[in-house]
Amino acid sequence: MFRHQLDPLLPGRQLPADQWAALWTDLADLMADGVRRGRIDTVRPEHDPIRMGRAPRQDRHGGEVYVYRRTGAPCLVCGTAIVTTRHAARKLYWCPRCQRRPAV
Repeated sequence: MFRHQLDPLLPGRQLPADQWAALWTDLADLMADGVRRGRIDTVRPEHDPIRMGRAPRQDRHGGEVYVYRRTGAPCLVCGTAIVTTRHAARKLYWCPRCQRRPAV
């Protein structure tokens, strides 16, 4: 969702077909890459810790992520604090600046 700047609370039926197609293509590419590498990295190369001059993520889950389990930390793209909420018994993490709900 973050890679496509989608509001995580946006109902799927409101997602335009072109955005759905782009999201699906990206997911398929990530899955194929994950099979080759043995893991899925969702952070784009330009936001890699080395390129950004920041320390890599250090936790038991490993891997770089944009928003997952980063509540209160600055967004890797814009610096806004990552927020979280509960939705359908799950936690959602997102950047309120990068993932704004589109105007209706």
